Amino acid sequence: MSGDGGGPGQQHDGQQHGGQPYGPGAQGPYGAPGHWPGYGPAYGQPGWNTGGGWGQGPWGIAPVAPKPGVLPLRPLGFGEMFSAVFDTVRRYTSALYLPLAVVAVILAVPMLTVCVLLSGSFADALVAFPSDPADATGAQLWDVFRPALVIGGMYLLAVMVQYVIAGPLATVVLRAATLGRKLTAGQAWREARPRLRTTTAVTGLLFGGVLLAYLLVVVAVLLLDLVDGGLATLAMVLLFGALVVGAVYVTVRLAPQVPVVVLEESGPKTAIRRAWQLNKGNWWRSLGLTALISIVGGFAAGIVSSPLRIVMALAMPVDTTDYAGTVLDGQLTHGTMTLVLLLGMSIGLFTSVATGPLVPLANGVLYIDRRIRNERLDIALAEAAGIQLAESYGYPQPVPFPTQAAPTQAAPAQPAPPAPSVPAPTAPPAPPAQPAEPARPADERPEGS
Repeated sequence: MSGDGGGPGQQHDGQQHGGQPYGPGAQGPYGAPGHWPGYGPAYGQPGWNTGGGWGQGPWGIAPVAPKPGVLPLRPLGFGEMFSAVFDTVRRYTSALYLPLAVVAVILAVPMLTVCVLLSGSFADALVAFPSDPADATGAQLWDVFRPALVIGGMYLLAVMVQYVIAGPLATVVLRAATLGRKLTAGQAWREARPRLRTTTAVTGLLFGGVLLAYLLVVVAVLLLDLVDGGLATLAMVLLFGALVVGAVYVTVRLAPQVPVVVLEESGPKTAIRRAWQLNKGNWWRSLGLTALISIVGGFAAGIVSSPLRIVMALAMPVDTTDYAGTVLDGQLTHGTMTLVLLLGMSIGLFTSVATGPLVPLANGVLYIDRRIRNERLDIALAEAAGIQLAESYGYPQPVPFPTQAAPTQAAPAQPAPPAPSVPAPTAPPAPPAQPAEPARPADERPEGS
């Protein structure tokens, strides 16, 4: 590369970068109309390692990437992706959490009502439950599991609703955070709401496939149990182990599917195929980032909610001498059980709200990194942020960025204008004529002859 006014590996004259056109109105892989900047039909174009995109500056000095928002516009390191997630949370707290908090309050009304209605029967069932679970009858087991299943099912449904809403909401916020633009909670909700249906469909396809595989495993184990109990036990261990490994692999491989749905406005099937292709060769990095983000977020949420957990632990009377933690007979009142259920549900809702946007933000950062590496998304993002890459790298920029492409052919030669006519010099005016002398007579002689 040369220092002739272009950025690393690029000629920044508004016409070419790695053999592809770009600029305002360009129809190449940098920004098809109506899509996330840089996405278009040619999203499979070669990118960062093929002559376009990032490289080194003159004399081997790596240029400094522009950073209009939470991400530098270049291939990202693991630490940069990790910090970008929490930097987005810090800068856009209201846009991320206000819509989720409103949804949590709406969901909390029926959930807490059910907890109050079932707390009495749940407390009576726990008090009547024998110390040794082996001595419990079928009716006693059902009396304990019936309210637990209802309360647990409602909580699981609330968590799924929060997850489906947090995905497009966090992606919309990350889109603004990448370019450093302001975004209110109302704007974030209005932009995310049209993609909720597609996000629900994508999530249903993923988890529905896992649930179907689980049911097939259960049916296979039951059929084998009719033939041979020992073989059924071995098959159950192997099949369930394979199911867990396969579900984890597919879920991590499809991590960018929600960003694809929101930023590229794709349908469910198209988004799954696109996310599978885009995240190829990036499985371990995706797993490490999402796992670390989840652990740190859960730990932070646990610290914030620890006062409620302490109160709930103190309100629940448990026999500390019994390793099974059996509830003492007669000490679990209806009021105590109501308090425990309300605190437990409140802690669960708070945790789902606090940690809900973290994994979707990590998936969005992974999506942006993959597209920068493979599709030169950094150029489109820089243009969307109003940054000319050559100037941000410190290179001279003698030619301003044009709004239209320059003509490729030279203009036809025009005839030279005629030379102005110079008037010929005029002769100087003649001197005035002298008067003629009068004629003399012929016989007159000159005087003095």
